[in-house]
Amino acid sequence: PNAAADPAANTTGVDLANQPEPDLSTPDPLGDDPLAETKPKPVPAGKAAADAAAKEKAAASDIVVIPRRSFLKAGRLELQPLTGVSINDTLIRHWAFGGDLNYFLSEVFAVGLQGMYFVKERTDREGLVGLQYNRIATINRYLWTAALNFTYLPVYGKFSVFNKYIMHWEGYVSGGVGMTESEIIPRKAGDDTFKTMAITANLGAGGRLYMLDWLTFNVGLRDYVFNDKFEPTSRMPGQDIAAVEKAAQGQFVHNVMLYLGLGFYLPPSFNYRSPR
Repeated sequence: PNAAADPAANTTGVDLANQPEPDLSTPDPLGDDPLAETKPKPVPAGKAAADAAAKEKAAASDIVVIPRRSFLKAGRLELQPLTGVSINDTLIRHWAFGGDLNYFLSEVFAVGLQGMYFVKERTDREGLVGLQYNRIATINRYLWTAALNFTYLPVYGKFSVFNKYIMHWEGYVSGGVGMTESEIIPRKAGDDTFKTMAITANLGAGGRLYMLDWLTFNVGLRDYVFNDKFEPTSRMPGQDIAAVEKAAQGQFVHNVMLYLGLGFYLPPSFNYRSPR
């Protein structure tokens, strides 16, 4: 029954509307930090380094290390026995037996000597010419060739075998000059023959497959070009061989050889020298 009560006067406690905002930067001494769940927990330095190394290793696990050259040639001598066969003459075939001796001035340049001895083999086509056309073919046989050659290796690569082994190979081009000796095969058996010595230019290309630190398997194709002399068609029976040779006319010929060889390197081993 007394006067009406003032609500504000009867209210007890703290006025929340006028209170300052809490300072969240200072940890709650009672341990009730509202940002405790969002703050990163400190990681020991040793464990952080180990985790970083593990992540780096996992990121690089799919990177294949590129191997260095498995074979060094600079300053080494290559001794290459070889055998080959002529492929551009349908009337006569020549089998070659010989070798190369190359000294590598660097990994891509070499200078060397080559020598080959030839063994002739008449083909079936040579005999058929006489039967079909009633003519005897005019052919020569090669005796030997020797040359000074220069080699450049512009291509180097590798490939995988069974996804387990890596084989290294290289391609080369080569050219040089030398001498070739040939001899006529007279159309009439028993007639005298004469020989020709001719300056010979050659140009070739091929490849090497590395097998061991001192062994390679080589394949090559080389064209020998020279001015050869053939038995003249005007040769008379019993004519002096000097007159026959004088009447012979020269003609440029190509002797294209396909050959295989094995390269043996001296010294048989090598050492890598890295830049300081």
